[in-house]
Amino acid sequence: MKDEVYTLLGNKNLSKTPCRVEILNTLIEAGTALSENDIRNKLSYNFDRTTIYRTIKSFLDQDVIHSISLDNGEVRYAITRTREKHIEHFHAHFYCDGCTNVYCLPRPEFIPPQLPEGFVASGFDLLINGKCKNCHNHRQDIW
Repeated sequence: MKDEVYTLLGNKNLSKTPCRVEILNTLIEAGTALSENDIRNKLSYNFDRTTIYRTIKSFLDQDVIHSISLDNGEVRYAITRTREKHIEHFHAHFYCDGCTNVYCLPRPEFIPPQLPEGFVASGFDLLINGKCKNCHNHRQDIW
C-alpha cells in the first residue's frame, strides 16, 4: 500500500509529507469514499484542520483524488484511479442506501447526454443509488 501512495504522490510531483501519506493510506484502506470528517477521524496523528483541508484541496487540484457530491449535500473523496483518456470526465459512483458507503464504478457503461448546441461539458458524475452486495444479502425485507 505504501508503494501505491508513493507512486500516486510521485506521479504528481508532490512531496511525501506525513499528512499526505496518511490521508492517501486512509482513503486506500477504506475501500469507499470518505468525507473530510471521516478522514480526520481515521488519521492516527491529529493534524490540524487547515493542514487536512489544504492537503485535500491540493489532491483535488492535482487529480490525485476526486470529490463526490451526494444528494444530501455531503461531499466525499476517493482516490482517482487511472482512467482511459476518452472517458476520463465521465465517472460513475454507487451509493448504498443501507450502509451509506460510496463506491467508484470501474468504468461507465452509459452514453453521455447530448448537450444543446454551444454547450461544453467539463465533466459530470453519475450517482446510482441502491444496495451494495453486503446490504442486499442481509436485507430484512419480507415480500
